[in-house]
Amino acid sequence: MNTKISTLILIACVQFSPDSKASILNKLCQTTVDCSQGNTLVTSEDTGKIYLDGAYTGLSTPNMLNLDDGQHIISVGTDEKRQYLRREVTYKDKPLAVNLNQNNLVKPKVWKALFVGVPTSQGTTELGKCSTSFSQTDLDDGFEFFKQNLKQHVEPFSYNTIKWQVDRRDLTEPAELTYNPKNQWFTLEPEQGLAHLTDIKPGEYDTIFFFWREQQRDCSFKSPYFGLAWLEPMSEETNKTGYVTVKFNPEEMGVKNKITEYLNNDPGVWTHEWLHVVIEQFYPERGINTPIAPTDKLILHSATAYGYQYPWIDWYHDLISGQVALGKGFAGIGPEALLNCSVAQSATNQCSQ
Repeated sequence: MNTKISTLILIACVQFSPDSKASILNKLCQTTVDCSQGNTLVTSEDTGKIYLDGAYTGLSTPNMLNLDDGQHIISVGTDEKRQYLRREVTYKDKPLAVNLNQNNLVKPKVWKALFVGVPTSQGTTELGKCSTSFSQTDLDDGFEFFKQNLKQHVEPFSYNTIKWQVDRRDLTEPAELTYNPKNQWFTLEPEQGLAHLTDIKPGEYDTIFFFWREQQRDCSFKSPYFGLAWLEPMSEETNKTGYVTVKFNPEEMGVKNKITEYLNNDPGVWTHEWLHVVIEQFYPERGINTPIAPTDKLILHSATAYGYQYPWIDWYHDLISGQVALGKGFAGIGPEALLNCSVAQSATNQCSQ
């Protein structure tokens, strides 16, 4: 090892006490990390992905960063515990060693979701006025499926910088579906859905999810989608909240068995709709570096262009964690953006940036 590297190791490691920590880091520099590749050694108690100023670096701990003079945020999303460890540092001339542990654990931001069960949906088809219905058990099963996506996908993919507060309401009156002649779809438009929730004000929820039945016996509101998310959550049309309508067709197998089929083949369908709310316009308009959609496509529907494959769970993970490879860097939302601003906060102008 040359003199330049040896000096760097010494300066980096003496900033820690007790001496045993310095010994461990010194050993890392000698056997694991090439300390000549930067001016800041980043380690963590659990191996994880390194972020610098909110952007994923493509590196894992332990590793070196090359910092410019000034203030920086160094953070790590741990692989096993899915925690976000964060520390602000100031770099000036001398090399640094930054070790992240439980003292640097970030408190999650609460995101609020409302699940709206629709017992009866009605509309006018070619066969005339008809309706579909869910039983209470059906709605309960749909609610559990919904919560499972938020808890098992969105939270850990964000390194638990998001903690969901989930509320539920079931409508007491039939929901009137709208037929759009342009695409020949039936859906529950925001105007119809939110008409049942007139007491909810902007900022109460980050996203509202309606769950209704697509087909039952001869009554069919069949359309080629699982769910639709409105892409402008700050619009007056959606009362400045994320808005999602999910139509569910249990076919002859029943709701619980259909959910099992989704869990086995396409488990992230609710995660998909939430991502539409935040990835298409909300975070890009806040200056977050998100993937670039090919012509005539939405960002979320561009997975194959970035090398991802069905059932897209890896794509959802990397979009939420900000780890989609793009050029020489990485794109996506990332933990820092999720902590800085939620949809509900934006609706009431309370975002930190």
